[in-house]
Amino acid sequence: MAPAFPPDHEENNEPTGFGRWPAEAPSAAVAQVVLAVDAAITLKRRAAAAWLTAHGDAVPMLPVRPSRLEVAVVIALAETYGAALSSALRFVPVIDFIADYGAVKLVQRVMYGARPTTDFDVTAYAAENARLAELLREARTAFEFLCATWPEVFMAQASEALTQLGLPRLRVPAPPSINDRRGGDESGDGSGRKRGEEGDAA
Repeated sequence: MAPAFPPDHEENNEPTGFGRWPAEAPSAAVAQVVLAVDAAITLKRRAAAAWLTAHGDAVPMLPVRPSRLEVAVVIALAETYGAALSSALRFVPVIDFIADYGAVKLVQRVMYGARPTTDFDVTAYAAENARLAELLREARTAFEFLCATWPEVFMAQASEALTQLGLPRLRVPAPPSINDRRGGDESGDGSGRKRGEEGDAA
């Protein structure tokens, strides 16, 4: 079963501050970068929500503040790129993409998004996927870990395709049982016998 994130807000609907970290809080340097990126994304989404409200359009699909799962993605990026993530101009498109489409979509596009196949068949979508994948090449290992931990989130489209084919959805493998780790030695005495089995006949 995939690890579950606790709610982003306490019962009084107030943000929990550092309690929003997915697990143990990262190092102070990484936390500073994450908080800066979190603030930038929140600012962009708040501005977009205000624009939609002013023009009477629909409510935006993404929450104003990044979700805990999005924070996990930002932590992975901060641990990979350090302070450059929040200060270098080359990462502005990454932060803009997260603000517009979400961190989950970023991981999906980098890891599994379509790429240009020929120089004559380049769509804007495929070209953007290629740019993001090249820019975040060093983060692939961290993204692979996120996909393996929460496949139902990061690989939802693949899971849906498998379901339509009558195949099982992607799930996190269950940890081995105690008996499996003992190699079938259920008796626990190192003999290799299962419970209830007698010794070799004389």
